Amino acid sequence: MKKTKKTIAFAVVCALWALATVLSQPAGVSGPSSTKLPILAGSRADPQVVAIVERSCQSCHSSNTEWPLYGRVFPVTLLLEHDIRMAKSHMDLSRWPEYEESRKRLLLSEIGVVVRNGSMPPRRYTMLHPEAKLSSEEANEIYQWTRSNRKLLKQEPSGLNTSAARE
Repeated sequence: MKKTKKTIAFAVVCALWALATVLSQPAGVSGPSSTKLPILAGSRADPQVVAIVERSCQSCHSSNTEWPLYGRVFPVTLLLEHDIRMAKSHMDLSRWPEYEESRKRLLLSEIGVVVRNGSMPPRRYTMLHPEAKLSSEEANEIYQWTRSNRKLLKQEPSGLNTSAARE
């Protein structure tokens, strides 16, 4: 009987802790932004490619992170913050116009490789977000866009950004 009371008390404490964690946004986690920033601005990506990238990439690789409910639970919060910080330090699609042309070419090459070989989006992400999975057709569409955009960037005069090159 004494053991049962301790077990119940422990379960109640755990449940209260979990509830309090879910209901209070941990420090450092910024909630969803009321305004979404455009991604891949000036990249000459057609709307279909942008839609695929928005669905599969922007939550980690842009300022448009959508925090899931489970992201409010400690220590999951720390893991998500770390993953998103690392993803954005590598490539932030919201900052695309700010990148130098050489950096854009490198990123386009990397994007093409990781979507073609299936390493992005990562499996641990798509397990919880199956809508982010890329079909082989979608991966190929992104790959073809990265190839054509890299060629366009190589043809542009050095030092000009995409908007200046069109004028």
